[in-house]
Amino acid sequence: MTVKLANSPCSWGVSYPDAPNNPDPKKVFREIAEAGYGFSELGPYGYLKPDPQKILDFTENLNLKIIGSFIFDNIHIESEQQRIKKTLSKSCALLEKINSKLIVVIDHITKERMETSGNPTLSVSLSNNDYKRMVIFLNEIANMCFEEFGLLAVLHPHAGSYIEYEYDIDRILNDVKSDHLGLCLDTGHLHYCKVDPYNAITKYQNKIQHMHIKDINQNILNKVYANKIDFDTAVRMGVFCPLGNGIIDFKKVYKNLDEISYSGYATIEQDIDPTEGLNPLEYAKKSLAYLNNFN
Repeated sequence: MTVKLANSPCSWGVSYPDAPNNPDPKKVFREIAEAGYGFSELGPYGYLKPDPQKILDFTENLNLKIIGSFIFDNIHIESEQQRIKKTLSKSCALLEKINSKLIVVIDHITKERMETSGNPTLSVSLSNNDYKRMVIFLNEIANMCFEEFGLLAVLHPHAGSYIEYEYDIDRILNDVKSDHLGLCLDTGHLHYCKVDPYNAITKYQNKIQHMHIKDINQNILNKVYANKIDFDTAVRMGVFCPLGNGIIDFKKVYKNLDEISYSGYATIEQDIDPTEGLNPLEYAKKSLAYLNNFN
């Protein structure tokens, strides 16, 4: 088994296309290529000007294949769903033209869930009505991505969102009936939310279509739990650390992926605050070198 390793503008602190502290997009993709990657996610729609031919010319010159993108938005809020669908449609149309095959769907973090992330007994849930409307919307957009653009939507459980714990994942996968919704497991977010990432690979093997790779500083995470620190603050504290410096056993991750014959992409994501002055290029190089020990 060989997992195809990618990186992402997320590792350079890019979560939103128009954030004032975003680094220059062309510099980011040049550094992803310089770090040794042949694959990358595109980042949020609009971060790199959405001109398909210019994107292809630029990335092909870097020997970099764009494998997909993500949407990180309030899929749990009915009044925002049509706006989200329009953005998703534009993103999928762009991805189709640059020969990408997947779109990662992430429910946005909320203040009330971030405050208790990692503690399922304290975390509030959506009302039954809001949950049902979210399920309907996930069915709708998963079908749209596949039927209109040939893309697979993959749902990414995310700390501080309404889809983070194991029971959230189980419930969503049971209730969303579309055949076109896959799963993107993120080793860091799973561990943060007390979901065993190794068991999750085995348990959800029939739905996994993409992976995100992160490591966790367990000492910082213990402080987060003990002091009820919110998710955003935890990221600024460095809870997500360079691969190999934390608690995640990547030898075991690779073993379990091998056992399910996984041969897709795995995106290395180093969630950072871009204002903290960290060096994402060096992180990206070290993370790739570390994981190549197992590939």
